[in-house]
Amino acid sequence: MAKKWGKVGPVKGRGGKQIGTKVRNNSTGKERVLLNPHGKYGKATAELNQGVRMTNEGEIKRDENGEPLTLTREQRAYRAGYRSAVIDQTKAYNARHQGGNQ
Repeated sequence: MAKKWGKVGPVKGRGGKQIGTKVRNNSTGKERVLLNPHGKYGKATAELNQGVRMTNEGEIKRDENGEPLTLTREQRAYRAGYRSAVIDQTKAYNARHQGGNQ
């Protein structure tokens, strides 16, 4: 049986760094973007700054009336916690690999 999803190519962010991969459903032709951790961090930051939900492609999600979907308190807390965890992991990694010079 053939693979249902095939890799199309990398997705680059503003600075040219890869933030994810674009995949295509071979039977329907529908494409999706799968974010790596750097891309997820950037998406969480953008959503918190703007206060609205976004797709992995960076577009604002809208309801059936065309109004932007705002973040609930729980969604805002989850994204803030995710960002905090990534920052803590980065600090721990840097402390281990750079001799603690910060």
